[in-house]
Amino acid sequence: MKTLKVLDLFAGGGGFSTGFLQSKNINVEFEIVKAVELDQAASDTLRGHLGEERVIQGDITCTSTKEKIYKTCSDVDVVIGGPPCQTFSLAGPARSGTAEMREKLKNDSRNTLYKHFFEIVDYIKPTFVVFENVEGMLSKKVDATQGLNNKQVQVIELICDELESKGYTTNIENSISDRFQVLNAAEYGVPQHRRRIIIIANRLGCENPRLEPTNGFFDKPSFLTVKHSIAHLPVRLPRISVSRLDNLKNIDVIRKNYRKSLSFFIESLEILAIKEAETKKLQGLEQLYKRLKEESEYIKGKRSYKIYNLKKFIALYNELILEYGINEFEDSFHLKNHQSREHNFRDIIIFIKTKQGSNSARFMNRASDDYNEFLDSLYPYNKSKHKDTYVKHSWGKPSNTILAHMEKDGLKFIHPEQPRTLTPYEAQLLQSFPEDYIFCGGRNDQYRQIGNAVPPKLAQSIGRSLIHLYEKSSAINSEVSIG
Repeated sequence: MKTLKVLDLFAGGGGFSTGFLQSKNINVEFEIVKAVELDQAASDTLRGHLGEERVIQGDITCTSTKEKIYKTCSDVDVVIGGPPCQTFSLAGPARSGTAEMREKLKNDSRNTLYKHFFEIVDYIKPTFVVFENVEGMLSKKVDATQGLNNKQVQVIELICDELESKGYTTNIENSISDRFQVLNAAEYGVPQHRRRIIIIANRLGCENPRLEPTNGFFDKPSFLTVKHSIAHLPVRLPRISVSRLDNLKNIDVIRKNYRKSLSFFIESLEILAIKEAETKKLQGLEQLYKRLKEESEYIKGKRSYKIYNLKKFIALYNELILEYGINEFEDSFHLKNHQSREHNFRDIIIFIKTKQGSNSARFMNRASDDYNEFLDSLYPYNKSKHKDTYVKHSWGKPSNTILAHMEKDGLKFIHPEQPRTLTPYEAQLLQSFPEDYIFCGGRNDQYRQIGNAVPPKLAQSIGRSLIHLYEKSSAINSEVSIG
């Protein structure tokens, strides 16, 4: 069997590497020689899956790191990587932040990391290069000097030009002008809509393969859905914060709708308890529901000290989810990352009452079928700037793009059924990582690694296309040799 050696730059949590390792056929397989990463938690994750000796933890812009790469990777066949380019993103402060933030990001050193990527490519001269980045790169332009004139040039075109200047072919088969592809991960077996730029380049003098979708078209299997990916997981309930309840923005809306808010919460637990009783997976959930229903009926009748009583109710809830083992790890070690972050009571109510597959922009829009007067009044953010803060996923569709921003609050990733945002483990499965893949670091580290990753199933399709190109080139060379 032929082994194609791979260097993974900006390796993150290992999505690219994982997909390439899954790409082998009976004749060709990939070997990850080195994975290079700066972040401590991500490097620990890589060590856990690839082995200590295959990970270089360091800054790719430093000479010492490059020397380690050159010493150990001189014979690699493939260089893969997605240099982080902060201001290329379609989400976040690069587009929606303050003028000061946009200027800061404009001068962010991470925007030139791709130059170091190509410096390494030029030194090693692998047969194949795969470059991945966010779709926002398509709109990114820079000043390029041409003679005496400065002209705005697309970064993506400069990258293709750079590869071609180093002896690579970037042209795509069956096209005169295409040199890069914009791929939606959902079309390649990933239960998530995620559009990314992919450049495949080779030194074989061959046109590069155009990746054919495996899902979502009339002659292909359907898109994988959120339900397909995470519905089988055990219920997880969030701890609810109590300390700042008095000062929580729009807590007066909860106070004015006290009985209704408590009813919403209890009804959501009842629905989960009924479902769990049918599957007989978690008996403690029914006990939790009954205890809290009794307590809620008692405090609903109280006309005064509403927030004080709500605090006691929440404290009891937090105690009971521990007492009844609602969030236990079971017998599976990898489920240790299947734990919810803490939420406040206001957000919990918003999670519950937002329709599945809907969002805050719709429940505040009077012209929408999803308009909800109560949620409109409860919404705590500036409505003139941020309308889509809350997004609730749907069982029957692929998820929205999993973002590293999940480390901040996760409000755009509300579970379709349970009153919380997605756990790191759920995000991992929606990114198509294997069920037994373990991410190191704290919860925020895990969200960041998962959100920044190339989905392994998409990487697997890319790897298979390289194998096909390699075998095709080998067959042509063999025929020429025989001739």
